[in-house]
Amino acid sequence: MIQGNDMNILYFITIILSLLLLVLYFFIDKKRNKWLLLLFISISICNIGYFFLSIARNITFVIISNDIVYLGSVFLPFFMLMLILNNCNLKVPKPLIYSLIGISTIMLWVTTSIGYLPIYYKDISLELINDEYVIEKEYGPFHTVYVIYIFSYFISMIGTIIYATIKKTISSKMQAIFLSIVVLGNILVWLVERFIDNTFEFLSISYVINECLLLLLYGILYEYESNIDKKVLKDISSKDFNEGLNEEQIDIIFSSCKNLSILSTREKEILRHILLGEKRKEIGVSLFISESAVKKHTTNIFKKLNVNNRNELFTEVKKSLKSSL
Repeated sequence: MIQGNDMNILYFITIILSLLLLVLYFFIDKKRNKWLLLLFISISICNIGYFFLSIARNITFVIISNDIVYLGSVFLPFFMLMLILNNCNLKVPKPLIYSLIGISTIMLWVTTSIGYLPIYYKDISLELINDEYVIEKEYGPFHTVYVIYIFSYFISMIGTIIYATIKKTISSKMQAIFLSIVVLGNILVWLVERFIDNTFEFLSISYVINECLLLLLYGILYEYESNIDKKVLKDISSKDFNEGLNEEQIDIIFSSCKNLSILSTREKEILRHILLGEKRKEIGVSLFISESAVKKHTTNIFKKLNVNNRNELFTEVKKSLKSSL
């Protein structure tokens, strides 16, 4: 890595852009996806490290700056994989998440071991060549482990997108395309960094571009979901209570109305059938219980939700839905 005034300016610009995009995240992602937030924080840390490396004038500052880069970059692929799994609506067991966090923590220790163990870097130096400071690195045996670590995450990301597309768990083709562009773009830049001698860390720019693509994706998705919710609300407002609602509308109601959490599992099942417009006898047949049992559960539902009949129930449902949109 060669240092210079032009390089310093470029790295500083990536810091400013990263921080601005981090702020912009809070305005665009209304659902506050924690993995997206952690990804943006990691990118900001990484770009700060790159900037510090570009202005370092002694080996101690070089090592500290290099550690900051890896503090951001080691966890970055983990956050990206979790973000992709989240977007593909695939659940990950908590033990696996904790295992991946543990592996990333160990990898961070390995990559920042310079100064006390020659396992990742055998040597790192700062030399002045033709009035320019040049950082020279000699990698140790564990550098290959880090390459495998990164490459494994890339394979996992691609595999997840392909699997979700085949199983149709991902919401839209647009999501699959955006996520694929982000992953494949990172792979391409990473390969260029590894196999072509260069004087600038292009990953710093690649990260910023990825942030823009992800924010664009989340902005489009939020607008799309908002339009669906408004359409559902309009349909509910214009619908006769006796006709009932469809499954999509009921799913939104159950996810939006927090007060439904006080109902038991059986009461939620019966409420779903009530919202479908079914009568007590139909509900009993569907759930294999007596009509009197349905009546008893219905009474409890009305009592818990503070309504007296179906009409009041539908009215309260609409009010709750309006306040949530």
